[in-house]
Amino acid sequence: MQRTAVATKFYQRSSKLLPYQFFDILLFIASNAEHSSLTDTTNELLDKHQITISRQAFDERFDKSAVAFVKSLFEEYFSKQLDGTIHKDFLKKFKAVRIKDGTRLELPVRLKEYFKGFGGKKASESGMCIQYEFDIKTGKVLDLDITDAKYSDAKDAKAKVEDVNEGELIIRDLGYFSLDVIKEIITKKAFIISRLNTSASVYNENGEELSFVALHEKMIKEKITHLEKQVFIGKEHQIPMRLVLDLVPEEIYQRRIKKINAYNQRKGHTTTEQYKTRCRFNLFITNIDSQVITSHQVCELYKLRWQIELMFKIWKSVCGLDKLKPMKYHRFMCILYAKLLMFQMNSHVVNMIHQELFKKKNKHLSKFKCHKTLVKYFNKFRQILRQKKKKWKHLVDEITNMISKNHWLEKKKNKLSFIKIFDLYTCKPD
Repeated sequence: MQRTAVATKFYQRSSKLLPYQFFDILLFIASNAEHSSLTDTTNELLDKHQITISRQAFDERFDKSAVAFVKSLFEEYFSKQLDGTIHKDFLKKFKAVRIKDGTRLELPVRLKEYFKGFGGKKASESGMCIQYEFDIKTGKVLDLDITDAKYSDAKDAKAKVEDVNEGELIIRDLGYFSLDVIKEIITKKAFIISRLNTSASVYNENGEELSFVALHEKMIKEKITHLEKQVFIGKEHQIPMRLVLDLVPEEIYQRRIKKINAYNQRKGHTTTEQYKTRCRFNLFITNIDSQVITSHQVCELYKLRWQIELMFKIWKSVCGLDKLKPMKYHRFMCILYAKLLMFQMNSHVVNMIHQELFKKKNKHLSKFKCHKTLVKYFNKFRQILRQKKKKWKHLVDEITNMISKNHWLEKKKNKLSFIKIFDLYTCKPD
């Protein structure tokens, strides 16, 4: 840590506030879901490190070099992630299962110089987008990028497609839909499960444009709710894909139509009949062979994408990422990186405990419950960071024992939960 502080010019001369003490106080701020004032932090410095410093003097420590220091610590930790694989045969057909999404945060207006807002009359002048991607098999974070709120998912998909490797499965929401990206993923001999963009042209094997009206009538007549077709996507691209159609309940269809009609009315557009018919389906496309994954399994695996929504929920409700108050840019960025680093450290502990308990009890932990407990008992966690290696095991055992009592993931009735998906796609011996 001292070398990083020197390299980033955060620590250039003798000071009563050492880099590790500054970092410890940042973790104190990060663990608090609510706003921590300068008074709170200087009081913590006095209590834990016997350092007396004024609020103004401490605030001045947040500068360009401080951001570089904390960001470097985050990147260093990021590069040393451990494998958190729970079962080696979970989705073993794929080298990795990449889940990605972006979450957007409204920021104080004073940060608009650094982060442009969402745009529009009612939107904030300042906003942030965090693009987050991880491998659901190992728990490793594959990408974490901080941008303006206006940075689109589609733009990110095009910028990061070069990171995709052969044999990986990419699961993406509609926001990332791009025919150019899909074509590149297939060229790399990787696999994709994606929602189908409602404006994308779809053709049958005879080169005729697919009629969703006719398909809907066929499914109603034959009283089926699920269908698969071999198709070509894109008027120019003509990408061969499997198209999976799932009929949605009438109430969901009516909600979709109400939403799109309201949007088109504001824009002065008219909702086409073809679009209305597409709204009657959940439409998925994939290039995975049907001998490997059935059409029903395509729909099931897509639900893994909701695991990233759980991460965002932890960021906001447990880490308080969306509760940061107005402050100067450099202090804001230091706290932001500290909160993200805190989340990653907690994730490391959770994955480590999850591995151990799954081997013993064949049960899954609730990540939300675990993160909530680790933040609540943060002083124990800070203790771990300060202890010598000999004392690590005792503290980890104590936390493991606490978590093993009542932090198990609960099965949801009438829903395909992560537990069920894990069991379905894990090759276990008879």
